Amino acid sequence: MGQSYRGSVVTLEGIKTVVRRGKTYRYFQRRGFPLVKLPDLPMDDPAFLRAYAEAKSANPEKSPAAAGSFAALVRAALKSDHYSQSKLATRAMFRRHCDALVEEFGELPARGLRSRHIRANLPKSTSQGHRLRTWRFLCSFGVATNLLERNEALDVAMPKAKSKGGHPPWTQDEIAAFRTRWPMGSATRAAFELLRFSGARISDAVRLGPGMVRGGVLTYRQVKTDGPAHIPWSCPLPDFAAHLSEDRAIMHHALEALAGQMTYLDARGKARSEKSLGTMIREAAMEAGFKKSAHGLRKSLATELAEGGATAHQISAWTGHETLKEVDHYTKSADRRRAVVGTEQDQNIGKHSGQMWKTRN
Repeated sequence: MGQSYRGSVVTLEGIKTVVRRGKTYRYFQRRGFPLVKLPDLPMDDPAFLRAYAEAKSANPEKSPAAAGSFAALVRAALKSDHYSQSKLATRAMFRRHCDALVEEFGELPARGLRSRHIRANLPKSTSQGHRLRTWRFLCSFGVATNLLERNEALDVAMPKAKSKGGHPPWTQDEIAAFRTRWPMGSATRAAFELLRFSGARISDAVRLGPGMVRGGVLTYRQVKTDGPAHIPWSCPLPDFAAHLSEDRAIMHHALEALAGQMTYLDARGKARSEKSLGTMIREAAMEAGFKKSAHGLRKSLATELAEGGATAHQISAWTGHETLKEVDHYTKSADRRRAVVGTEQDQNIGKHSGQMWKTRN
């Protein structure tokens, strides 16, 4: 459910706040149903409270206005077997994009949907590939249940990935600037150091905890792929990662401030959410003077492992990349650099005595 807001007299539950281009929008959120937009008024305004009460007391299952609408299609699709049997990360992605689509098309008749509407909608999302996947999910369900005459999403091509887009890796200067701005002892610093050394996606980082460490290796199954990842937590580092020994020591020191919890990034007695972790790192980076994302730290680690001489197999064992093709560009780039300056081991020969690390199942 959404957040709860407690006033002097009443507690408002199920409020979802969204900020777009500097403007704040509020909705009533009911699990399993589209969002209901609330007035652009202070939350203690009588008109806002009246709209909130109406939204909360309404029975969306019996809403006659929803019959045959796009919102009704979405509502049914989110109760389908396809949705319930999808991975947790996929369901979260569908839910996020469905909320945005209902806001724009909810009251329109579902059978009026055409491929041109889908094409026009894609650029409105920061993740066009995920938005089209959501459209295809909805249209496929609509055809199967006779809510749509044909699958209009099949006429829309998947957007091409930008060659230089995505989440750029962090530079060494940016890592240093972040550490200067956020001292040891803060939750922000601890989260940064965990992401920096683990290379985990934020969906996995929020779940990592002491109970996953066996024999000095932290092993976990990823939310997105269900595949394993192995992080050399306290065992001897492999040669290709020996130059990261100081980073590992810094991470352990940063996590000491949050010790004694089920997960390393525990937030007030419960696991931190993916969204809050991503927002924390992004906003903290901006305060440190640059724009970077949590996912950029994952790319930074893969790059550093490759530059240390790691193979695609070794990188994917640590970061959990599902296919070797995903990490090939890191190793190829490192091979070109290595031809000129050598590996990290070559540059630091005699400074460490790392041992080869074997992944564990």
